[in-house]
Amino acid sequence: MPNKTQVELMSDWLITLRKHRNYALRERETGYNTNNRDAESSISYAWGSFCDIKTRVEYGSCCPLTCPILKHGVVPPQLELAVKTSKKTGTERWDSASGIQMKVTTTLRHERQNFARINSDVLQRNIARLDDAFTNFWKHGRGFPRPDRVLDSFEYKPGQIKIFDVTENYATVYLPGIGNVRMHNSRDLTQIQDIRTVTVSRKASFWYVSMLVEIPETIPNVKPIEESLSVVGIDVGINKLVAISDGSFVENIHPATNPRTVRRLAMRQRAASRKQKGSQNKRKAYDRIGKLQHKIAKAREGYLWQAASLIVKTADTIAREDLNICNMVKRAKLSRDGNGGYLKNGATAKTRLNKQILDAGWGTLFQMIAWIATKAGKPVIAVNPKYSSQECPKCHYIDKFNRDGEKFLCVECGYTEHADTKASITIVKRIGLIFPKKVKKILPADCGKVTPRKLSAPGCVESRNHAYEMSNTQLALFDVSEYNSSDSRIFRRYGRNS
Repeated sequence: MPNKTQVELMSDWLITLRKHRNYALRERETGYNTNNRDAESSISYAWGSFCDIKTRVEYGSCCPLTCPILKHGVVPPQLELAVKTSKKTGTERWDSASGIQMKVTTTLRHERQNFARINSDVLQRNIARLDDAFTNFWKHGRGFPRPDRVLDSFEYKPGQIKIFDVTENYATVYLPGIGNVRMHNSRDLTQIQDIRTVTVSRKASFWYVSMLVEIPETIPNVKPIEESLSVVGIDVGINKLVAISDGSFVENIHPATNPRTVRRLAMRQRAASRKQKGSQNKRKAYDRIGKLQHKIAKAREGYLWQAASLIVKTADTIAREDLNICNMVKRAKLSRDGNGGYLKNGATAKTRLNKQILDAGWGTLFQMIAWIATKAGKPVIAVNPKYSSQECPKCHYIDKFNRDGEKFLCVECGYTEHADTKASITIVKRIGLIFPKKVKKILPADCGKVTPRKLSAPGCVESRNHAYEMSNTQLALFDVSEYNSSDSRIFRRYGRNS
């Protein structure tokens, strides 16, 4: 809960950090794209790499006859900033792009007031976050880093933040360059041993502090699947957010796609678009939109945490679908009619479905389930969802006519069940775990009288062990099936008897 002065200061920080990041990104992109792309074009470099013939000390990366500069192409105006000296060998080499930009950033703090107001560690972490974006692009196949239109967070290095005046609901945190800020406790802060990276973020008009801390609590080891005593399967959907294999459901509250919210958000967006560009009224109108979207996101997040906690507490092992949600929300493909036009492809319905899927938050739910299960030491298994809604769990017959909306009726064996519940049962069976059936026997009291049931037809006198004499099979004195009760849970069935 920062005061007005602190809010204005942190907002100015975010503006400067955004420009700082975008300039560093453009410098790297320009240097890489223009470096040795065309050998015939004349490219002027501020300084090239070379090797001393006598001492054989390499300055930079390579010989000027083959490559005059490094791949990143970041050349500072002050040449002494481009070289780094090895602490072990004492040799000088061309510094990396991030190293050069961090040195230039340090000089900017002495030249410009907007950089001088920002903590030096925050500026260094801003370049480090850009390095992480490039690492994700080169090594992990992520998209190429793009310029930020809005930057809503900044980071502090480990050991910079201090917490004091901790009470049951509130505490005070010291942010270098900002001052003491009072915050609300969402966790128990008394068990913190060490504070690592701290991220300050802005969402709408609200400010949050996220801390990476060390606590004495340890996460238990995940139990092997073979030691699990129970398993539960989940099937995510639109009408029902989650269908659990025990027959229960988690309702979908549609936080962003319910008619009331859609209408309210559309009204505020139309009102904001009519305001004069650059005016205070336009800024206030978009602030109201941001608050509404933040309220929707918090409602979705809180509901998904409750659903994930309920699912993990159900059994020792959780089975879910291995869905490729990114491909599921792609736009409908265009179909040409051959005359320069396009055929109807159901793009409107597909767009509506994509909004429902994104509003449900399946991916976020899977992440929450994995995190809660990890803290509980329970394994989470992702199962191939192919034909899970069409396969009969009893006879394993696959047919698209088995399912009709939310009803499942096997055309082969006549098995009936709610379609979503049936899909969750199929997901459980695909794990391959086999559990002994729970047989609940209801026996009479010890002092009660047990009367055997007659095994012969009326008017006939036969030995009670007649079957044993014929086929060496001992018959029971009474019908055991009456003492074997089935599952007492009530299922809502669909089909012939519905």
